[in-house]
Amino acid sequence: MKTHTPELIALLNGSSQFIMADLYTITLVTGTVLRYTSADIDITHAGTTYSARGPLIRRGTVRTVVGLEVDQLDMTVSPKPGMSGHLLDGEPFIPASLQGALDGAMVMLQKAFLSSWALPPVGAVVMFYGRVSDVSGTRSAMPVDVKSALELLNTKLPRNIYQASCMHTLYDSGCAVNKAARTVTGTVTGTNGTGQWLQSGLAQAAGWFDQGVLTFTSGANAGVQRTVKAHSAGQFWFALPLPNAPAVGDAFSVYPGCDKTQATCSAKFNNTPRFRGFPFVPVPETTT
Repeated sequence: MKTHTPELIALLNGSSQFIMADLYTITLVTGTVLRYTSADIDITHAGTTYSARGPLIRRGTVRTVVGLEVDQLDMTVSPKPGMSGHLLDGEPFIPASLQGALDGAMVMLQKAFLSSWALPPVGAVVMFYGRVSDVSGTRSAMPVDVKSALELLNTKLPRNIYQASCMHTLYDSGCAVNKAARTVTGTVTGTNGTGQWLQSGLAQAAGWFDQGVLTFTSGANAGVQRTVKAHSAGQFWFALPLPNAPAVGDAFSVYPGCDKTQATCSAKFNNTPRFRGFPFVPVPETTT
């Protein structure tokens, strides 16, 4: 059941004309909150301003059902003039979203009711609240599927299965490896200007930082994170290119990743007692 304020009920009952606008609140997994509106001007509701200068968001009808079926909201995001200041991970909104910046984000859709553009909304009704399930498309049109939290029930059971690789996520409570203790800092000593790789003075063995995460702490990419695709002789190759080419002297921090094998758990992290895989389980193709 949707609740309404007395002021909104009075507006809907007592006026044949009123203005409506969509309000979008997008909360990224990093904690960053973005607020946009479908109106042509900024809308301030409950002390919070929703920007009209963000991306152009077109949505379909909100689909809600009774029971355990997953509710869904379909949106299409397109670039709009004046949205250059809306960046995700240091990149324009749509390119960053296509590279994963919106993954797992929570989206709340509200419909605001106004008696005049010159006045703040009389009230707003929450139409949908859910989690970004899929992002696709191109830089000119990006479909975004948002599904209710019931989607999280679509988890394969049993949770713990027999598999060769470790079931823990590196640095989580089950793994218990200390990320801070494994994180090191360095500076860029060379680059080819493409943002696909950089050279550093770090002397760890080849592959030490494979599948780890590098975070820039200075320079044009400050705050930007990238997964390390490959590491060798102090050189880092990234899974996705950087928004800006790094410059010599840019500082960064980086921590190693894990391929979830018992050999890596033992040799790299000395954490075999917490290894949660079954490396000696026969592969499905094995016959007796």
